[in-house]
Amino acid sequence: MSAVAAEGPDPVSEGVCGGGWKQNVYGYKATHHGKGPKFKDGPGGTIVVTKTTSETFSTTVSGTGGVSVGFAVVEAKAEVSGEATASVTWESSHQYRRDISRNKYGHVQYGSWGHTATWEKYYQLPNCKKTQRKTGSVKVANKETGYRYWETSR
Repeated sequence: MSAVAAEGPDPVSEGVCGGGWKQNVYGYKATHHGKGPKFKDGPGGTIVVTKTTSETFSTTVSGTGGVSVGFAVVEAKAEVSGEATASVTWESSHQYRRDISRNKYGHVQYGSWGHTATWEKYYQLPNCKKTQRKTGSVKVANKETGYRYWETSR
């Protein structure tokens, strides 16, 4: 007899859940959380940034009555990145240089290469249905920091 068969049917498929308050963070999307000055140059040519100030980016949770920052960071560490953290501080003094496309403006900003996600808190009934559900957004900081570059026509 296999181990799966010995355990019996999946409780969720049978509609039997533990019930109680549950929380979850899901829908992670990698993104750059910019902080501090945005630099713009052009049209065309080269943009060079040689220094930005010390900055801190902290993981935030929007809404009320939701999950804690600590929970969001623990979930992010398990789900998407062991580098997830409650906050990250940096001081950048390295030079960043980028050629700007002809007739375009180049933009540069320093920040944390983290994630955005959605949090939910809900009460689970014994039949596995969710009730009293609340959701919000999470911006998860990451220890990896750097410049983001983008171009515009103005």
